[in-house]
Amino acid sequence: MKSTILFIFCFFITTSTFAQLIIDGTIRPRTEYRDGFTKLSTTSDEPAFFVSQQTRLGLKLKKGKLSGRFNFQEARIWGGDNTLSLYEAWAKYNLSNNLAIKFGRQELHYDEGRLISKRPRRQDGWNYDALVFKYAKDSLYADIGFSVNNSQANVTGNNYSYAPTRFKAFHFLYLKKYFDNGLNISVTGITSGFQKENTDTTFYKQTIGTKIDYRKNDFSTSFEGFHQSGQHKDGRSVNAYLLSGKVAYQLRPKVKLTLATEIVSGSDATNTNIDYQNTMHTFDILQGARFRYFGQMNYFRSLEKDTGGGGLINYYAKLNLKLHPRLQTIFTYHYFDFQNNVFNNNAEILDKYLASEIDVMLKYKHQKNINLALGYSFLTPSNSLESIQNISTGNSEPGHYLWLMATVKFNYTTE
Repeated sequence: MKSTILFIFCFFITTSTFAQLIIDGTIRPRTEYRDGFTKLSTTSDEPAFFVSQQTRLGLKLKKGKLSGRFNFQEARIWGGDNTLSLYEAWAKYNLSNNLAIKFGRQELHYDEGRLISKRPRRQDGWNYDALVFKYAKDSLYADIGFSVNNSQANVTGNNYSYAPTRFKAFHFLYLKKYFDNGLNISVTGITSGFQKENTDTTFYKQTIGTKIDYRKNDFSTSFEGFHQSGQHKDGRSVNAYLLSGKVAYQLRPKVKLTLATEIVSGSDATNTNIDYQNTMHTFDILQGARFRYFGQMNYFRSLEKDTGGGGLINYYAKLNLKLHPRLQTIFTYHYFDFQNNVFNNNAEILDKYLASEIDVMLKYKHQKNINLALGYSFLTPSNSLESIQNISTGNSEPGHYLWLMATVKFNYTTE
């Protein structure tokens, strides 16, 4: 802690050489009541109640072609241990009017965070140690990123101690083109590498796909399609896909309706072909957003584990009501199915229906730098979801999740 304070002090002393300094801060406490959140509860389980808080202090400097940012973060439970860390530390240099290079610890977020996201719902966020080349000219935008991770400065070998849970390598290409007729098209290609535990062997998986958005007057629609190949982190071949379609219509100036379907591929447990069984068919959503797409009860974070490898079909309808210039309410209904066949512990095929979920969120903007959000979610599980979570049939209870979050932001700029 003392070294961090000393660093901040020295940093402020050196800022006099920069043309612009931006100081920003965030305080974001969130109170949560969890009863069946992420995991089905039974009559013997007690609900959880706690307060967590995200606290950030960011410094951004700019002079000519050079800019940089340092962002200090503490994310903790009230009453818990201090977890101060350096959340961002990057520098960016403009090589020309259209081309820049950015390197260091940074947030990455593309489109709506389908596969590469800063995971804003998490109090500790999500960052990447990466080198990114950035190009932007007129209506064309492109990023090329590279990230190679190690847990220590090894003398020999490249064994990664976080191999079971984190990427060893993460490289990507993102292109986006804006058209004058309301059409936008983006293309994403990702190579992600997981290292086999206690070895130098890394298995690489490739993900490639596109997102197409179209908007005209009160109507908008989007389509996403991605395919994965290469090797799973256990060495198996990969052949998986994700498809998503969404339409939205502004029914009235203050009422918007959205209908969507998402199909995340899974493995067919009834297919006994050896080549099929030796191939991973469950799509990996990588570092994509979960809360935004798969319900606020957060049941589907890792689809390989949370669906028993069967994949997921998510049908949802969303109604957005703007009750006041500062107040809006969002109602969302999710209907979750397996995408493919899954066996229970008795080698019987489970019914494909998993759960239904209702999410209600109220957002209020008190003033420019103060926002409040209140949410309530209710989930009714099926026998199939109970089986996936190893709970006896009929022993689970409906899930409830209630939360209240305040976001206060500070900003100060010097020229």
